Amino acid sequence: MARGAARDEHEGMATTTLSSSPLPRPAGVAATAGRDALYLLAGLPAGVVTFTVLVTGFSLAAGLAITLLGIPVLLATLYAARWIGDAERARANLAIAGRGGERIRRTPRPWTGGPLARTKAAATDLGAWRDALWGLLLLPVGTAGFAIATTAWSLALGLLTSPLWWWSLPDDDDQPTEVLRFLHDHGAAPTATRALLGLLLVPVAYCACRATTAATLSAARAVLRH
Repeated sequence: MARGAARDEHEGMATTTLSSSPLPRPAGVAATAGRDALYLLAGLPAGVVTFTVLVTGFSLAAGLAITLLGIPVLLATLYAARWIGDAERARANLAIAGRGGERIRRTPRPWTGGPLARTKAAATDLGAWRDALWGLLLLPVGTAGFAIATTAWSLALGLLTSPLWWWSLPDDDDQPTEVLRFLHDHGAAPTATRALLGLLLVPVAYCACRATTAATLSAARAVLRH
């Protein structure tokens, strides 16, 4: 009887473990997909802003290096770089929150004293230069992420929802290739095939954005964590 009780207890524990194991839910998957897509889509406009601000600031500071005016410009640019780094860490941490990973943090390094002391502290702060580096890298990185997210999801969702709006396109059979003829065919079979193809591309788009977000976050963590 003791052996049977032990077996029943073991089976009960196994059943409890299996029943309590987290399973992916559609709402959770949709939230993750939306979070990743928003992170990638925001990368391009953020990169345009950060690249413009930093290139303008550093170029102006270098041009005014022979005068004392270059010092406050350099200090202001490094302040902007640090603000950019903080904003990018906050944006990355929102994406990390859905992955359960370690948040990206930086070590506080206050710049105190007069203008010259602050400029010296800022110019020798490796963290500020790393923030500036990420602000410059964000334009190509954000462009790539934006292109992947828009291409993957527009293709998948466009084909999936095509039965709702495909009727508005001209039915043209004089296309030079079979692919174009298939895309312009209003028949029931091609319409259903396009929708099925879009459905199959949804997990592809999800995985593509998931992998791109992971790669972007890894790069951000390597540069912004200091």
